[in-house]
Amino acid sequence: MPSIFDQLDDHPVSLVAGFVTVAGVYVLTPAVWYVALTAGMVASGVLEFTIKEVPPDTDEYDPEQYPLWAAADSGDVPSDSHDTGSADDALSTLQERYTSGELSDAEFEDTVERFLESDRDDAPSHLEEDSVLEESEK
Repeated sequence: MPSIFDQLDDHPVSLVAGFVTVAGVYVLTPAVWYVALTAGMVASGVLEFTIKEVPPDTDEYDPEQYPLWAAADSGDVPSDSHDTGSADDALSTLQERYTSGELSDAEFEDTVERFLESDRDDAPSHLEEDSVLEESEK
């Protein structure tokens, strides 16, 4: 029958030594000091993990070793904001098509209106409605 000590990662002697040490500190010191020492150990453990997650200043680390920190410092991290460059390109293309005569006044106004509606938060629902209307017209 396997022993409980076979399932543990730590050596049994180290477990017993740790238990004896903690119990000895509890017995030999007043409760206030024991609580203070235990709270200090818990706080130091929490601080250890939180401090490791905070990236240091750029001058204090090798950017080749930590490329994600270097990307965050340089501003290359992708953001959640909308890309206005593609919207400007689409609008300028639409204006060029209108000035060249490819689009009539009504088509241009309808397209601009749909384009402006697509910038709203509920754009997917409007795009679906427009595609259904276009398919029904065909």
